[in-house]
Amino acid sequence: MNPKVADDYTKPMIRVFIMLAGLLCALIISWKFTGSPLPQDPQYAIVFQNALLLIVLGSAILEHFFTKPADSMINSLMAGITMLGVYHVSPVLAWWVVFSYCLFVFLISAICVATSGGRVSGEFTSVVNSRLYKPAIVLGRSRLIFSVVFLFGIYSFYSIQSELAVYLIVFWGVFMAIWPLRIPQLLSSMSFRGQEIIQPIGKLLRLDNPGILRFAINQNTDWERGKPLIYQRVDKSQQWVLPLYSHLNDERRIGTAMLLGAVENLKTGLVDGHIYEPSELLENDAVMGLLGETTQARLLGFVAEDSSIGRIRLEVKAGCPCADGMLIWCKVDGKKIFYQISAGTTIEENLDGDKHGYQIAFAAQLGILENGEFIKFDWLPNMNAPVFSLADNTADLYVGEPNPNYFNFGNLPKSNVPVVGDFVGNFNFHTAVLGVTGSGKTEFAFDLIRHSVACGIKVICIDLTSQYKGRLADLNPTDLSIQEQTSRDLSQKLFDVETGTYGAPNEKKALQAFSEQLRHDVDASLRAFMADEGARLGLIQLPEISNSQASIFITEIYMSCLLNIAKESFGDESKKILVAVEEAHTIMPESATMGVSDFASKGLVAKISQIALQGRKYNVGLLVLAQRTANVSKTVLTQCNSIISFACYDDTSIGFLRNIFGSSCAEMVPNLKKLQAVVFGKIVKSERPIVVEIPYDENKV
Repeated sequence: MNPKVADDYTKPMIRVFIMLAGLLCALIISWKFTGSPLPQDPQYAIVFQNALLLIVLGSAILEHFFTKPADSMINSLMAGITMLGVYHVSPVLAWWVVFSYCLFVFLISAICVATSGGRVSGEFTSVVNSRLYKPAIVLGRSRLIFSVVFLFGIYSFYSIQSELAVYLIVFWGVFMAIWPLRIPQLLSSMSFRGQEIIQPIGKLLRLDNPGILRFAINQNTDWERGKPLIYQRVDKSQQWVLPLYSHLNDERRIGTAMLLGAVENLKTGLVDGHIYEPSELLENDAVMGLLGETTQARLLGFVAEDSSIGRIRLEVKAGCPCADGMLIWCKVDGKKIFYQISAGTTIEENLDGDKHGYQIAFAAQLGILENGEFIKFDWLPNMNAPVFSLADNTADLYVGEPNPNYFNFGNLPKSNVPVVGDFVGNFNFHTAVLGVTGSGKTEFAFDLIRHSVACGIKVICIDLTSQYKGRLADLNPTDLSIQEQTSRDLSQKLFDVETGTYGAPNEKKALQAFSEQLRHDVDASLRAFMADEGARLGLIQLPEISNSQASIFITEIYMSCLLNIAKESFGDESKKILVAVEEAHTIMPESATMGVSDFASKGLVAKISQIALQGRKYNVGLLVLAQRTANVSKTVLTQCNSIISFACYDDTSIGFLRNIFGSSCAEMVPNLKKLQAVVFGKIVKSERPIVVEIPYDENKV
């Protein structure tokens, strides 16, 4: 270690020695000429007690680093009170000049104190404070203001040729000269002869237990560089601390640092309560080692107050990149607990009279990562515990051996950590995919369908968008749709029932006969599809049906026939059926959004909902796609054990998702980017909702 010699450093014991020597000289002069160490006569008191003594105390002890506006206010107040005591025995003009000076300094210092530290807000007060700050601390220094009072006393009460005046002026001149001549620093360096001196760069102001320290630091310290420093505690032990950020507080600069761990090789020549720059830099590997992490981690911040088990608040380290959905973690009882950032805000804190602004991130708990699955953890981290993120987007976490049968939902945002789940093993618990147009839900549904087909599940898609046939052509889909003419005939017969005579008995008989024949044809086509081992994907297209009642009518027929077929093959695990419903609000609408004229349709929707409730027992699963939850049957949605939500903005959808995900994750939904989604349920290996980012695939464009 080769510490630099502190040419500007004055040892505390030297300052105390100068103060005692100065006081002793002043008392001796007073005893010699007045017969008392503390004269009571106002003419002597103004020179000895209220001028020389305060010059000595202020220079050596109170203001050896700098003068604050509050110091100037107190100095000017004491000087003014001293002047009031000699008003009747002083030259009037000289008295008013000095008293006006004291009054002026008091006023501008008081204004600075009143407008600093956020005590009074506003642009005008900020400008006033900046303009008066420098005059206040310069004119209010104890050496200057009490020297003015001292010289006033000499001028007013003593002859310049008198012996006492000579002693006083010589003493005052010598004492004032030792500081610019750097005699205190010279004495300090002589007292350290034979040992090396390390210059401190700051002094401890307060400890936010556990582990966060606040220092008053030198203005020129490169604190934001974030290099580890050494702090000596009052018990002589030394600790590594890591600078986080700094801010200005009145005339001081305050730095916040995090405690890392003990210094193994103790350094000599350090002063208790101070912080120092080491000659050798602690490498990042060593810093992460002290924090109990590897180089794959990056310190993001530390846990703040008002954290809970399910959601923590963390103060973000200055300059650290942060984003919605980012994976972070901290340790509780030696276990690594993972969280996902769900929101952020700015906040101000009163710190030693000034307001300090910083960023707060909110993160929802994912839990412990075991074999690729996030498992809930039942406690929260300590206050001020360090919080980490991945060092870069390419860094990886061990998530266990990959299961080829699992579906890859995507990666955690800002990482390449995959999020997987057993969709095939839980497909019959029903899944809902929500999101506005263009958010990526249909592309995601295509991936789920391909995965299901590859794993031996027969998939039937009810498509109202005419996208599925072209996009899934490589799977050789079987067309299970009814004939176009049949759909027109159905629409006409439904219209005849609505517009027929009272009760429309003849029209209803015609519709009944038509529907029985249609049901027979649909049942036959579905049975043929289920029996064909080579057929894995079936499409039911309803593009030409503008009558929503007809769409619901046909859907009910398909669903009823499917359920009957599934019941007959109950117990055969190879007979698994996944029904994907695009634009679910059209064929599974919420009854509250349907008009009075749709009374018959309400009964059909209720029947479809009941089929959805029973389907799980017979290996029939639903994949429901919708833009808004408000328009989809709540009976169907509430039976979906797994929810995948892309970006949604309407209050109804956010309210529904809040009941499923909780507030922390639901508030993320409106901020999701394209190809980002919140996933929750049996199909994902996480016991809490988790945000995933689906990798962009050029082939899907």
